Amino acid sequence: MNRERVKVYTYKRVSTTMQIDGYSLAAQKTRIKAFADYNDYEIVREYEDAGKSGKSIEGRIQFNQMMDDIKSGKDGVSFVLVFKLSRFGRNAADVLSTLQVMQDFGVNLICVEDGIDSSKDAGKLMISVLSAVAEIERENIRVQTMEGRIQKAREGKWNGGFAPYGYKLVDGSLFIAEDEVEVIKIIFDKYINTTMGVAAIAAFL
Repeated sequence: MNRERVKVYTYKRVSTTMQIDGYSLAAQKTRIKAFADYNDYEIVREYEDAGKSGKSIEGRIQFNQMMDDIKSGKDGVSFVLVFKLSRFGRNAADVLSTLQVMQDFGVNLICVEDGIDSSKDAGKLMISVLSAVAEIERENIRVQTMEGRIQKAREGKWNGGFAPYGYKLVDGSLFIAEDEVEVIKIIFDKYINTTMGVAAIAAFL
């Protein structure tokens, strides 16, 4: 007699569309599928959010769709499989409140790479600890990024993006583009000495 396979959802997320952190959607999918196959789980539906931050569940369309499907009980799943807890979320309060909702509907979370199963006694404790660590890590990255930008500005370096017209970007610093100087002079002259500047301000207002 064949036993009924455990049904699961899978969730994948990357914070940038570049996927340069080693956790690409393809890499997550491969690892999760291997885990499901090994445990003979049946993947019923797959959800993924590309280019979405883990700081909040807001704006993560697929994540919220998954939660709606869990609440509806439409597929009778027992687990949600994620690659790592940080892919599920980096905000401790969101992670814990979402997990509680899932468990209220009989669904638990398995973090494949972290070796965490929230249906086990130690699982929820580990999730509490790791989600708090993930949130601290996210905040540190934000602070370090901002400090780096401030330092670059102090050094007179450009903080990213295309160089503005009239300048060229060389080794992270802006230099005047000599071949565009005349055009810039004409623009400033028109702005100051004609009604062009007044018209631009009126249009803006």
